[in-house]
Amino acid sequence: MNEILRVENITKAYGRQKVLEGVNLSINEGEIIGLVGPNGAGKTTLMKIITSLLKSYSGDVFIKDENIKTSKKKETKSVGCVIETPGFYPNLTGYENLLFFAEISGMRDKKEIDEIVKSLGIEDYVHRKVKQYSLGMKQRLGVAQAVLTYPPLLILDEPTNGLDPAIVPELRKFIKQLAKEKNTAVLISSHILSEIELMCDKVVFIQKGKIIKVESLNRDSGDATTVAFITSKIGALEVFFNERKLNCKVTDKDQIQCKINREDLENLVSSISKADIPLRSVYEVKDSLEKKYLDTMRSE
Repeated sequence: MNEILRVENITKAYGRQKVLEGVNLSINEGEIIGLVGPNGAGKTTLMKIITSLLKSYSGDVFIKDENIKTSKKKETKSVGCVIETPGFYPNLTGYENLLFFAEISGMRDKKEIDEIVKSLGIEDYVHRKVKQYSLGMKQRLGVAQAVLTYPPLLILDEPTNGLDPAIVPELRKFIKQLAKEKNTAVLISSHILSEIELMCDKVVFIQKGKIIKVESLNRDSGDATTVAFITSKIGALEVFFNERKLNCKVTDKDQIQCKINREDLENLVSSISKADIPLRSVYEVKDSLEKKYLDTMRSE
């Protein structure tokens, strides 16, 4: 996959206080990366640097191998973003705002606006004046504005802020579709960790201006995982695993957990059956993103 965003050794300070320190990050086309951390961790500052809203910093940001410090103005934008509350002309309708931003973004085919409006499900109010919009309406209009011309990189800072919970799945579907069909690289921050877990390929944990961990959320068949086996013959199953030098431990009177590669699970279950050890249940033991987040933050 082609690399869309590369952040190299970004440091940002206000006076003596470092907000970001030595941050490195990369995102490939079609990849959705979640940026999570406590308030004041540096998430919004990093996003503002990537989108050129903050110009004073040390380090480099490359979008499609071009340094944003020296890049020349292009016909169409390289980055779409929603950071903090989107700003629009209140006396214009949502659609008129999109037409205006489409013009300055270099969009040639205005039919794309209708496509985006439909995909985001904002047809019901897009022809109303923006001053009549709720915060959630402005957020969705902001996402529509950000993806005009389908830029290679999309930056979303708390895009579900103010949204009705019933609308959030629609936005999630739109972002995933954008990444898959348009090969858009997406960097998204949110305090709703369950949404990040459902949407993202990777999660970047940031604290006190430093990236402390990058966690993959993709569950490839070759990845190691912990599997729980429920059986009435717990002793026999423990001996079975020990003979094969597999890392396992008894966690309950009828449960044993074993760390294995996913691709080996099917053959392993077959071998257990042939050894005349009955299995009542087999399932993958997974930590939620919330638990991973709390464990990571506590360890720092």
